[in-house]
Amino acid sequence: MMQPFPLPSPGETPSGVRIAVPEDRDEITRILIDAFADDPVWGPAFPDPELREAQASAYWDFMVGQALKYPESLVTMGPAGLLDAVAIWLPPGVPEVDPADAPALEALGRSLMAAPQLLALEETGQRFAEARPAAPHAYLSLLATAPEARGRGEGMRLLAAALTRYDTAGIDTYLESSNPANNDRYRAQGYAEHRSFRLADGTPVQTFWRAARER
Repeated sequence: MMQPFPLPSPGETPSGVRIAVPEDRDEITRILIDAFADDPVWGPAFPDPELREAQASAYWDFMVGQALKYPESLVTMGPAGLLDAVAIWLPPGVPEVDPADAPALEALGRSLMAAPQLLALEETGQRFAEARPAAPHAYLSLLATAPEARGRGEGMRLLAAALTRYDTAGIDTYLESSNPANNDRYRAQGYAEHRSFRLADGTPVQTFWRAARER
């Protein structure tokens, strides 16, 4: 069984990579709200400007809670002690939403948005789930950088740290790119195009696969 990243030692620098812990949940959610507000896929998922922040906050908080069940996700911290970036990972064989928690997600969706918007969000999630390959892999669900930390390469630093770990364990990895502007960054980390698909509104999504490398 793959060992988790160690928790930070007292002498670790504030900008060091560490495993995400439940106490990070609120900050991670904040970063995701900001990072995906204008995303080609996730921005339109919450179209009402008056309700967007509340809806996105509740949705991302739920998804973060699902991921933090596993010792896979990573964060970096800035000099002020706040999180700079987050990489949400799931181990091989694990869905984004625990089947036992699916009814809670459905109830949350019904409390947040009208039926047409909820159906569109559910269909988006279904298309992402159907695109995931059957071969075992660690899954990079979300990668995001806080607004104040953008332009410093924090997201790619987190990705590189995770790939070192998965390479050592001999585990292939998979991700989806919801924004074409990021595709070259993933290619630079050794990812190759796996397949592409479109959402109901025609928005394209490119998926990427990276076989583990010997270290």
